[in-house]
Amino acid sequence: MTNGKDVLIASDDFPVGKISQLRLILGDNNSVTTQDGQTVMMKTPSAQTSGLKLKINATLQAGITYKLLLDFDASRSIVKTGNGRFNLKPVIRAIAEAQSGVIKGTVSPAESLPAVWAISNTDSIGTYADANSNFLIKGVPAGSYRVSFAPKNPFKPKSLDGVTVNTGAVTDLKVLTIN
Repeated sequence: MTNGKDVLIASDDFPVGKISQLRLILGDNNSVTTQDGQTVMMKTPSAQTSGLKLKINATLQAGITYKLLLDFDASRSIVKTGNGRFNLKPVIRAIAEAQSGVIKGTVSPAESLPAVWAISNTDSIGTYADANSNFLIKGVPAGSYRVSFAPKNPFKPKSLDGVTVNTGAVTDLKVLTIN
């Protein structure tokens, strides 16, 4: 990451809960170009076999989208040895950055089984209440929303204005009664 620019190197789902470290196994095709234009292969002590441990120490919450940033410090990671060779000893800072928030709640009565929509201007994100009357809208960008409930007949639609979502937070609407 340089001046806010980054490159996606992988995409995966992480389990909810505490993540303390990530281990990277590095390949053996690492080189550096010296000031005189020579390309020199670098050794990577232990990171090629047992892996490079990156400390993260973050708690990931359900429904929130995260970006895991690896900030590689090249100037501190390439070490010249006494015999003119180079070792790669990666200095990498790992950051778990929340990208969204969540809206959750429960509807009553359960048999209303509504579709639930978070609406901001012309954009919307939706879900359905489950058989236990719970709903969870994941990946909601920070902002203010109208949350609309479209229940089955004979129940009447309902809306809540001004529902605020913050990045990395769960907005709990508690129990909402639909008539």
